[in-house]
Amino acid sequence: MRDAAELDGMTFTAPVVPAMRNLREVIHSQAIQPTFQPVVRLEDGVVKAYEALARFDKAHFPSPADAFAAAMEAGVGVDLELLALERAFTYLDEMPAGAWLSANLSVEALLDPRVSETLMAHAARGIAVELTEHTQVHDYPALVKVTERLRSAGILLAVDDAGAGFASLSHILQLRPDIIKLDITLTRGIDTDPVRMALARSLVGFAEDIGAMLIAEGIETVAEHEKLRALGVKLGQGYFMARPGPLPARAEITADGILIGGA
Repeated sequence: MRDAAELDGMTFTAPVVPAMRNLREVIHSQAIQPTFQPVVRLEDGVVKAYEALARFDKAHFPSPADAFAAAMEAGVGVDLELLALERAFTYLDEMPAGAWLSANLSVEALLDPRVSETLMAHAARGIAVELTEHTQVHDYPALVKVTERLRSAGILLAVDDAGAGFASLSHILQLRPDIIKLDITLTRGIDTDPVRMALARSLVGFAEDIGAMLIAEGIETVAEHEKLRALGVKLGQGYFMARPGPLPARAEITADGILIGGA
């Protein structure tokens, strides 16, 4: 049995206490640095969106996944997601014309009134919400109610990691998203795998039938890029085009919306 310790009046197992101290410091000082990865049109490289990704001081957490996992365990997961969202929104004025800003949120965060009101306050700015939940949702009617309100205000809804498991399929069927994102496990090596090609081709047709945009994640090679384009995938992101980083200066994007330099 692990020893218990107390911090700010709450009792945690001892290994959690350092993480809680780091979380308290991150939240108190708003020590989250957003980085942005472009989503581009595969046929010509025009930037259509930027996905905001939270980054933390490695002295606090080795990776963003560690930070959010610790926050969830400590019961402040939504607080950390809200802070990451607010930090990302401080860059809205720097977004290139015609590109939307995409933010990752869990089901728990979307159902929190603080988060939905923050989204609504910026609805006119060109925003997409990527649903990152990988577990079963027990109250889809409540989730649908929230997402319909957001979408009625012009916010796009994306389902992440399509092709990676049952959860994303359930989200697609229940929520009818505006955007479907193909998981990296499907795009990686797609140029040499007939099964991956067949599944991607099916999802292209499915997305067209329901009027959704399809974005391929994790494109890392020219061969993957060309195969996805040949299969009919219109949008993509990945290290082949550009790694996550600061928003580019407006001078780094051509008048046609093409990112100069890329990866």
